[in-house]
Amino acid sequence: MPTDRVLILGDACVDLIVQLPDRARKPLDLTKSIPRLFGGGSGANVAVALSRLGIETAMVGTMGDDGYGRWIRQDLLREGVETEGLSSINDAFTLMVMAIIEPDGERLIVVWPHEGAAHFHLQDHHIDQNLFMETSWLHTTGICLRASPARESILKAMKAAREAGLTVSLDLNLRLELQRLDGETRRTFEEAIDYSNVVFGQADEEIIPLSGRNTIEEATRDLCNGQRIVIARQGKEGAMAVTPDGIHQIPAFKVEVVDTLGAGDAFNGGFIAAVLANCTIPEATRWGNAVAAWNIGRPGARGLPTRQELNGILDDVNG
Repeated sequence: MPTDRVLILGDACVDLIVQLPDRARKPLDLTKSIPRLFGGGSGANVAVALSRLGIETAMVGTMGDDGYGRWIRQDLLREGVETEGLSSINDAFTLMVMAIIEPDGERLIVVWPHEGAAHFHLQDHHIDQNLFMETSWLHTTGICLRASPARESILKAMKAAREAGLTVSLDLNLRLELQRLDGETRRTFEEAIDYSNVVFGQADEEIIPLSGRNTIEEATRDLCNGQRIVIARQGKEGAMAVTPDGIHQIPAFKVEVVDTLGAGDAFNGGFIAAVLANCTIPEATRWGNAVAAWNIGRPGARGLPTRQELNGILDDVNG
């Protein structure tokens, strides 16, 4: 029988974080600029966010048979994420993301290897569809839709999950600074959206370009198409949730920004956990904003709250 377990299908990597000093201040303070290694990956970040919020979570994907891959597996196990679905690839490297963090918290992302990283080697045989029988929700990410064979394998798994009655969610993760929105890319994402009950995306950088509409409201309505929930993340403005029944604008929580790495993944985890707790869509969006706010107030993509810590954020605002 399906449970509230969430299956994450996607990427896991390592993040190397370098915090740049404020060059306007003399002398330069270089004490925070020592590179630090964190767990990362759009899929894995959501898995950890959910696990910390008390949701049973399993990760499915491919990593390199290398030191980073082994480090990731142990890191996820420490976080309580099931890793039996992670496969090691002998002839590909685990992705490393170098994030250069500006003093205002914004970041520049550089990835290595630039092409052919292990998460793109995901194939059908790496995905045990028997897991769908023990799961109520499948979440995946557009990161792995960029290249074959992962693209075809994930689309096939999304279709199978919908047919099995799972809720399917997709974080667009278009990253248009890294790839063009050409015809093939657009068709891939349109197919993935068709299989999705919930679509997450950044409002200006992803949802508007993908829809071709002029405003966030028009773009989210277009992707919703009366069939699914679309969440347009808007940074400090909060998030817009569009459902077949209406539109909800939920404000962000005020927080001092350390860095914005993984903020969208944190939001996704909070939203999914809230839906599984039978919250309304506006309240689930509020949970997403709260988890994202907690995350950007801490370094790296894994500055994520426990359920008790999340309750504290929500109670403080309610009080």
